[in-house]
Amino acid sequence: MSEFRFRAAAALELRRTQEHEAGLARARAEAAVREAERVAAVADGVRRTAQQRLQILERHGSDVATFMWHRNWIVRLTNDLAAKRHEVVMLAEAVRQAEQRWRQARQRRLALERMQERAFRRFRAEQLRQELKVIDELARLRYVMADASGDDR
Repeated sequence: MSEFRFRAAAALELRRTQEHEAGLARARAEAAVREAERVAAVADGVRRTAQQRLQILERHGSDVATFMWHRNWIVRLTNDLAAKRHEVVMLAEAVRQAEQRWRQARQRRLALERMQERAFRRFRAEQLRQELKVIDELARLRYVMADASGDDR
């Protein structure tokens, strides 16, 4: 009997590799988002702490230069936080795109795997048909030989 050989096996292996690489890219993008969210949360905490210090200074009183310095510091921290939040949004979009590329690669792999499964089923059906053909031929020969020798089997 012949051996099953899927003609598009190289393409299937390529699709598996592409899906794996797309999955890795998606995982890296997700990790980058988590890290950016962590950095943004830290920046938000620093800004809140700076605002609390300014409130304490306002309650206890201080010179104008110190107030101005704290307000400018808070403005800078707020701008940094806005930039970090924007980075999180941009990285989240990159995750969405990476997810879409992974899904497309997965669909292409699954399509080739379905083709392989159908080809294997056709191969097995043909093998079975050939086996039945051989069995039928052997049975016919046995019947003819028994008939020729005069056996009543």
